[in-house]
Order: sequence, then structure tokens, then C-alpha cells
Amino acid sequence: MMEWVGMYREPAPPPPEEAAPAEMVYPAVNRSGNSPGVAIFQVFALPATVGMILAMVATPTIAVAGMGAAAGGLVWWWKRAPKAPGIVLRVDDGDLLVRTERSETVLERYPLQDLLDVELDIKTIQRVTDGNSPIPAMRFIDSKVGPEVDTARIVLVARDRSPLPLSKEYLAHMDATEWLGKIRVFLRKHRWLPEDERPSQVD
Repeated sequence: MMEWVGMYREPAPPPPEEAAPAEMVYPAVNRSGNSPGVAIFQVFALPATVGMILAMVATPTIAVAGMGAAAGGLVWWWKRAPKAPGIVLRVDDGDLLVRTERSETVLERYPLQDLLDVELDIKTIQRVTDGNSPIPAMRFIDSKVGPEVDTARIVLVARDRSPLPLSKEYLAHMDATEWLGKIRVFLRKHRWLPEDERPSQVD
């Protein structure tokens, strides 16, 4: 009589834990203000306005040349306009180092236990919108104040220090909120916790 011996596979070992990245770059860019659609609108609106003005005071040929020059100048300016450098956040030996992409100089260094929170500094604004006139020059004259909109910037809050904004400009609230989450996730991978989630210490 043959005896069958059951063959059992050992469970697969758990995958190795992915090492936390040492640094991340926060671009601090307002996507709503740098979209291709906005750029295209600017490229067409300014030359049209220049052409209309020149057509009234000069010849059509000069108006066309002026439109071309305005369009070329605007494209050149838009491409050459300086962009704010991103902010590099790096965790090194339990400390958070903050610097810009364009410099190796550390702006701030925080022990992670002293970093109490990463939060939003919110400011409500009212944007001025152009009017509905078909004449570009008249849209500025008929401009109106739009509804209130929340803007925000990300701020590092540390013990015994002033809050550190990661950008001078206030960005779209949606963009700032998205990056706030990414920065918190990055720091949590290095075992950081905001102050309100830390275990209380009893004397």
C-alpha cells in the first residue's frame, strides 16, 4: 500500500519594506495660473489690442507688423520669465533640512521631534475678472470683482521658532492642499507625527 505524503509550500516571505526617500521637491507652482490655456489667451489678446490701436492711428500694414511684434515679444517674455525655484525637503539623521533647488545652503534645519505640524496658511481674495466686451481693450475697462476665493500656502510649524512658509505666494487652495498631503506622507515615512497625534507623556 502506497502512502502519499502531502507537500506543503511554505508561505512566501513578506516583501522587503520600501526604504523611505531621503528627499522630495515641492515645486510651489500655481497650476491654475500657469496653464497653456492662459498663455495662449495672453498671446492672442495683447497682439489683437495692439493691432486695433495701430489700425486706428496708422496704416493696416503697420497694424499687422505691430501685432506680429507684440506676439513675438510676449512669447519671448513668457518663456524667459524667471520661475520660482522649488523647495527641497530632506531628512538627514532625524533632522528635516529645507533649502531651494538653486542653492545648497540650508534655510532651516528642524529635528523631527521639534516639527509640530505642517499646515495651511489660508487667505481669501477676490480676483478681478475682465468684462464681456468683444473688444479686448474694453474688457479691462469693464472689469469686475469676482467672488471670494480661498488661496493658501504651506507652513512648517516648529517648537520655539516662527512658522516657515514654503512659498511667498499664496497658491490655489486645491494645489496647496494636495501638496500638504504629499509632504505629510513623506515625513510620516520617516516616523514623524504631528503634535496632536503623539502619545501623551505623563510626568
